[in-house]
Amino acid sequence: MTGDTPKAGPGSAGAQEVPNRVVGLLPFAGVVLFLIAEIVTIAVSGTGDLLYSTTQNAVLFLIGSSGIGNGIAHLFFGPAIARSIGWTPGPFQYEVGAANLAIGIAGVTGGFFGPEFWLAVIIVDLVFLVLAGVGHIREIVKNHNLAVNNAGPILVLDFLMPLVTLGLWLWLTLS
Repeated sequence: MTGDTPKAGPGSAGAQEVPNRVVGLLPFAGVVLFLIAEIVTIAVSGTGDLLYSTTQNAVLFLIGSSGIGNGIAHLFFGPAIARSIGWTPGPFQYEVGAANLAIGIAGVTGGFFGPEFWLAVIIVDLVFLVLAGVGHIREIVKNHNLAVNNAGPILVLDFLMPLVTLGLWLWLTLS
């Protein structure tokens, strides 16, 4: 598979193409919200407690919002997401969506419980996403799957977001 989103059929005027593109952006909403939260935090509170706020924002948005976005994408738009990963749609989408949604809800709610709770959320997110990233790499190597949501930006985020969040947490707790 090339990773291209299937085009809508004749007479549909691209109706399927636009929603698929929008849905494909849901996992990146957390990154955008994190950046906005950082700008707002600095504008409102300054940099006095920036490490704490940044770590909290990472849990809330890089884990929480991203997980919820991934959950919505896999649960409600599973066939389109599967195709964008280069996979055949199947029941796995529901399970992946449920796991993502659970991690996202834990991130959003846990973001308000303090650094000790954050670590648990960070570890669950890290294990899930890093192993998902390893799965994407296996697909690239074994099946030459270069679909956009297998070998594209999502692959980088699978490793980067949980490692950045863990790094922030370690920096916060060790400083």
